Amino acid sequence: MTTLTLPADPTGRLDLAAWSLRPVTLPEPLEFGQSAERDLALLRFLREATSHAVRLRWTLVGQPSFPLDTHVHLVPPSGGGDGPSRAYAARWGVGYRYGSFYYRRGPGLVVVKDVRPGVEPTRLVITDGFDAFLRLAGDPAAPGGGAGPSTGSDPGDAEAAAVAVEAGLACAAGTELLVLPYRMRHWPVPYTAV
Repeated sequence: MTTLTLPADPTGRLDLAAWSLRPVTLPEPLEFGQSAERDLALLRFLREATSHAVRLRWTLVGQPSFPLDTHVHLVPPSGGGDGPSRAYAARWGVGYRYGSFYYRRGPGLVVVKDVRPGVEPTRLVITDGFDAFLRLAGDPAAPGGGAGPSTGSDPGDAEAAAVAVEAGLACAAGTELLVLPYRMRHWPVPYTAV
């Protein structure tokens, strides 16, 4: 198994596409609970790893500042560093299922599917504001490029961010925002499979 050595701050932009579908082990635990902003940055890393279907093995220390249902769809930890972290990691692993909360983009729209455990199953088609959603998600295909992790300086993006948080599509802390669903890049099972 390949060991991915992260920089001292793993929350920076990494080219996770290069690790797509490959087994990767993080040598150091990801430590949650230091601040909500840092937790969002770590969850963003996990969202991108999940989006690229990186077969990530990592250890949890602490726990995220947000409820488990906001991130149960992201690649779970392989274990925890202490008793409470191990118990949280186990609950995360039980609830995880690839493809349970993602978005796909199309011409002039974004489709979001949400079938996370404990959440009302939803399929949402975003046409008005799809470009703002893509910018907030950091999607490079967004008109004008992906704004990335903050709520953006554009008043339309700030309004879209508030709507996304209220709708449960994003979490925010300070000026940081994380669009929760990941972009589906790899289908788990061909639709023709029996």
